[in-house]
Amino acid sequence: MLRAAGASGASAAGVASAAENQEHNASTPEQTAATPESTPDNAAQPTDARNRGPASARESADGTADEEGAAPRRRDRRADEAADAAESSRARRHSSRVGEAFPSLVGWTSLSTLIPGIGLLRTRFRPLGFILLGGFVLTFVIALLYVLIKGPVRAFGTVVSSPTLLTFLAIALAIIGVIWILVIVVSHFGLRKGHRYAPWQNKMAGVLVVSLALIIGIPFGVGSVYARVQGDTVSNLFGDSTGDAKSAEDLWADKPYINVFLIGRDNGDDREGTRPDTMLVASIDTKTGNTALISVPRNLAFPIFPEGSELAKTWPDGFRPTGQSSVDLINSVWQWGEENKDNIGDTHGLEPGMFTTMQAVEGSLGLNLDYWAAVDMAGFEDVVDAIGGVKIDVERPIPMGGGKSMSGVANEIYGWVDPGPQTLKGKDALWYVRSREGSDNYDRMCRQQRMIKTTLDQINPRELATAYPKLANSATKNIATSIPQNEVPAFIELAIAMQKGDVTTVQINNDVTPTYNPDFDVLHKWILGEVKGASKGEATPKPTNTAGTDKKNESAKDQPKDEASTEGPTGEGSQDGAEETQPGEPNAQGKCYPKGFKPGDDFPGYPGPGAGDEE
Repeated sequence: MLRAAGASGASAAGVASAAENQEHNASTPEQTAATPESTPDNAAQPTDARNRGPASARESADGTADEEGAAPRRRDRRADEAADAAESSRARRHSSRVGEAFPSLVGWTSLSTLIPGIGLLRTRFRPLGFILLGGFVLTFVIALLYVLIKGPVRAFGTVVSSPTLLTFLAIALAIIGVIWILVIVVSHFGLRKGHRYAPWQNKMAGVLVVSLALIIGIPFGVGSVYARVQGDTVSNLFGDSTGDAKSAEDLWADKPYINVFLIGRDNGDDREGTRPDTMLVASIDTKTGNTALISVPRNLAFPIFPEGSELAKTWPDGFRPTGQSSVDLINSVWQWGEENKDNIGDTHGLEPGMFTTMQAVEGSLGLNLDYWAAVDMAGFEDVVDAIGGVKIDVERPIPMGGGKSMSGVANEIYGWVDPGPQTLKGKDALWYVRSREGSDNYDRMCRQQRMIKTTLDQINPRELATAYPKLANSATKNIATSIPQNEVPAFIELAIAMQKGDVTTVQINNDVTPTYNPDFDVLHKWILGEVKGASKGEATPKPTNTAGTDKKNESAKDQPKDEASTEGPTGEGSQDGAEETQPGEPNAQGKCYPKGFKPGDDFPGYPGPGAGDEE
């Protein structure tokens, strides 16, 4: 019994000793250093006791159990330490103070506006960010290569002249804009996770996201609308494509210059039918863009038609329905064509009036017309209003109204364009170019060419872009042209060349050939010389034709009423010191005056400055 009790005591002592050793091993280095004199209890035991094995099998089993229990505890402790380390690392990545991560939030959200998807790379949507970023880079590279291969102008022209591409672009811009905005929002909220912000920072972040969404949404939305508008305009304004799109160099490789007929039509309520109000031919050098702008006098009598045409057979001696030079004018051909559709042959899809007028211009000037464009007066007003008006020094009072109707009844003058430097809006600018009261055709043509040049010089692309939807809507109503869709890119290239080239104004007056009884052989030769000279950028000589001088003594009754001297102001003298100025040409200051009028003269009927438009 005593032996059993002793064995029990020894076993208990062994358990206590093991527990004590475990506590000692788990103590910190600081504790060990603090108690260097402490030693294990078994150190005090005799050497033979320390070297002696387990007292019994039970003691051995208890020791093994203690060691097996200590191992899981050590593993749990290591896991806890690893979790604490991870939490500490996470705390270092995320802000431990309120608002500490706000600059990073603003920076990465803003960067997502410039490069879509890059902000997602710092959120749990990292794979999506890589996809969007890769798509953005790929699209940019493809677009850049397309522009570099085709050239900026040709690439732009190809896109804006194709209704199919424009429709696709409109849809693509709308979709891309929505996706881009969503990416900004998702990036922002992903970047916020795990951080705390002050109330004012939350408000600023909201303002930032809304602002960035507008920065992306407005351009993409406007671009989508403009692409759609342009697509509809191209479809409605230009003719059907006649083949693949070509550059100017390829399209006109065998044509040194092209001739474009420009006609302003007056379809006002006070007009009976349609009459050409302005007729010009732009002969454009296809390589340099140099242009001869030829004004066709409305009072050119007895116009002829191209040799071999149906109209030439009808009028072998020129257009002479009445035989009177004051009536059988080139601007009367339109109305005759409309009333005699059966006598003009195949119009090739054109209005009878347009076809007969173009035939008269071709035959009379000796030029083949390659294209045409017609503009109603309302369209001209829209263009001038769209660019904010035209700044011009008006040389004299310009009557609004006046002149005579087709039946010979005098029209009332209801307002005036005052003289002096000013900005003419649409209506005033229109009357500046069309007014005939107290003037003659040459002065009127001079004003028209001056307005065209001045307007081209003052066109502001930004203002045109802002007003483009309105202009496009006006164009489809007031402009018609024969230019096919696939040739629009070539005309865009040509227009840019024209801006860099020179524009030479060409006036047909009595010093070239008498307009009331023209010698068309002389006129053809002179026109050809003017076109070639303008194409080379050379200054063309003044007309020296003597035929006009020989016939100047013909009676006034044989001349068109527009040319009668009694219709203009009665003042005498030079034109602002430009005595040598030919009819229809501007003086040294670039201004236009009717025959017999000089600066400072009173203009008949003008009530004085400030009269303006009284309508």
